[in-house]
Amino acid sequence: MSETEKFNKYGRDWWNPEGGMFALHMINKLRFDYFISTLGDVSGRSIVDIGCGGGLLSEEFAKRGVRVTGIDLSPTAIDAAREHAEKSGLSIDYRNCAIKELIDKGESFDIVICAEMLEHVDDLKSTIRESAALLRNGGHYLFETINKTLKAKFLAVFMAENVLNFVARGTHDYNKFIKPSTLVNMLRENGIGVKEIKGMSFDILNREFRMSNSTDVNYIGYGVKENK
Repeated sequence: MSETEKFNKYGRDWWNPEGGMFALHMINKLRFDYFISTLGDVSGRSIVDIGCGGGLLSEEFAKRGVRVTGIDLSPTAIDAAREHAEKSGLSIDYRNCAIKELIDKGESFDIVICAEMLEHVDDLKSTIRESAALLRNGGHYLFETINKTLKAKFLAVFMAENVLNFVARGTHDYNKFIKPSTLVNMLRENGIGVKEIKGMSFDILNREFRMSNSTDVNYIGYGVKENK
């Protein structure tokens, strides 16, 4: 099953906090608060949310006055995103397209977001290169993904999918997980200097995610595109 097919099956379940996107709802506020803390005032700025899914993160930025473009290869995800944005009274430019289509149109943005999507792509180098190409000089590149460690394989795949049922079985492929050093190097090769990486750890007792210093499983961070 392709990555797009995996997410097509969620349909309107994207906005059900008790459904298949349960884990995404758990981390959405945490990751948004972190991103905002690195950006400051975002009103009037432009963002492209790559792999936006049903629009959970896109909507949070739109509420802050950001001009948001959300793209995803899953047509059902985009349909769910558009439907929910309309109900919420938010104006978001959602498109069922690949990154290259934006590049071909000469589009660029103040902020690029790749959250919960880099670990789902077939060609990471190409995805990093193309997403970086959309970012204006001095712009922020925001990312969140999963480390390639045995601990991550146990917690993010076995526990999350088979025991805790946070996500559907088969959602993640350990072979696509990314070491922070690998991501940092790829971004540097494309003109983006990573400024910070933080961990996101699950507190089992309180059943919630928290920012931490451990990047063994989930990690989040940002970089800035250097002026050329």
